[in-house]
Amino acid sequence: MNYESSIKVKTEKKSAFKAVASELNMWWGRVDSPVFKVGDEFTISFGKTKWRFKITEFSKYDRITWKCIEAEHFVDGFTDIKEEWLNTEVVWAFNKDSDDVEISMEHNGLTPELNCYDICESGWDYFVATSLKNYLETGKGTPRFE
Repeated sequence: MNYESSIKVKTEKKSAFKAVASELNMWWGRVDSPVFKVGDEFTISFGKTKWRFKITEFSKYDRITWKCIEAEHFVDGFTDIKEEWLNTEVVWAFNKDSDDVEISMEHNGLTPELNCYDICESGWDYFVATSLKNYLETGKGTPRFE
């Protein structure tokens, strides 16, 4: 079973999509470039951890998929997690629901069998349900840069 998350946010689809495509530094971590189309790549990092993603699907305002093409995941006390995200995909979908936008995210390949699952589940829970939601509703997310 892959990690999944879904939130409802008081915003427009365009704003939600833009946050996931080009404003990751406002709610997740340090990013080297925004993305605008299939084939674009970006690296997200904090501390010694960094992941490089390639955009494999880009349906403006509806859906975006990131494929992890490089992984260097480091967490004190954890071993054998460095490349666990390699070749996984993060799929985002955006749907208008009355006054809200429902943002659904599935991290295909992030399963309970992985050594990093518990820490990654906690991280995604925080970054999606708290930081991204706050960023879209208040303009202030809580990304991690250290």
